[in-house]
Amino acid sequence: MIVTFDKEILSAAVAPAMSAVSGKNTITSIEGICITAEADGTCILNSFDLEKGIRCTLTGRVEEPGSYIINGQKLNQIIRAMPEDIRIEVGETMRARITSGKSEFTINAMPGDEFPNMPSLEGDWGFTMPQCELRDAMTKTLYAVAVNEPRPALNGIFFKIHDNRLTLVSSDSFRLAICEKEMKFENNIGEDELDIAIIVPGKTVAELLKMLHDDTSPVSIRATGKHIMFSMDNICFFSRLIDAEYVNYEKFIPKTPATYATLSCDALRESLERASLVTEEKSAGQSRSSVKFTFEDQILKVSAVSVNGTVNEELPIEKTGPDLKIGFNCRYLLDALRACDSEYIRLALVSPLVSMVITADESKMTEEEIAAFEKKKENTGILSEHYTHLAVPCHLRE
Repeated sequence: MIVTFDKEILSAAVAPAMSAVSGKNTITSIEGICITAEADGTCILNSFDLEKGIRCTLTGRVEEPGSYIINGQKLNQIIRAMPEDIRIEVGETMRARITSGKSEFTINAMPGDEFPNMPSLEGDWGFTMPQCELRDAMTKTLYAVAVNEPRPALNGIFFKIHDNRLTLVSSDSFRLAICEKEMKFENNIGEDELDIAIIVPGKTVAELLKMLHDDTSPVSIRATGKHIMFSMDNICFFSRLIDAEYVNYEKFIPKTPATYATLSCDALRESLERASLVTEEKSAGQSRSSVKFTFEDQILKVSAVSVNGTVNEELPIEKTGPDLKIGFNCRYLLDALRACDSEYIRLALVSPLVSMVITADESKMTEEEIAAFEKKKENTGILSEHYTHLAVPCHLRE
């Protein structure tokens, strides 16, 4: 195989491929990137760690077609260090000669047919939506995905599509995040009316977020019973699905709140960031302390006490219902507020022992926010969107 690449084009293809290069495996081939060069100049880069994979298509000046595996970490480091166009030569000796200008590297290679078989990238069902909308929904829910949870379902994001409504749900038992978007999906395959429920691993979503653009360019989503594929530009990113049944998350949402409070999202987030200076530190073996909310008249008092010090603040609110005191893990609550993108939020509470519900207060939308959403509807075809965050309270010690 002899092929020459433009450095920027090759670098742009190798960077996402690295997300599926295995770093801890006894199978040497999946620590590499398989480069396949066709006689017509089409080149395909494949990486696959047996859980998720990337296929990137790019063009190169192919002098001799072939397919070989080169260690991903070394290839990536070499490409970034090279000054200009990059020429890769691999022969029967299984040594890859990588040159650029007067720079030259020689590293080991493997035959391309030793690369593990990748799943079929043809889905049983699928649709197309704007990248910015998928990115927004994932951003609002990724923070609540569990890590190494014994219940496999909680280690991923639950995707549900029904009646032209996309719902993403995540939970780690301490918090719950829901994002719903109603829109007309394009280029549907499979069922005429999509009615799907799958669980995508959190690690897959985290890597996909790095690839998605914050614009209206399309992302094609295809899935089978075991895999899901996301295609955008010249990249196809695929992953195994989590084979489990998701929890009945709707039963955890309080149905009869007694106290409602509306306030500025930025003001509450900044207040909690200041409170975290006290709650997030450990000293003398003491664990992290909680932050206390006291809803009293039209004031929210935010306070925290730990071995490191105390913090007290007051925020103006619009409250209906009885006064209430409730405590939360400060970091968990901050994560939820950082996922909110509305200027005003509405807090719904039942009692100090029941989860607090955080939603956007649509009645407080400014003219700028309304105009921005109308423009968004025109550009993306979205009809409506809502988010809900649930924060589980913690015990307060008086």
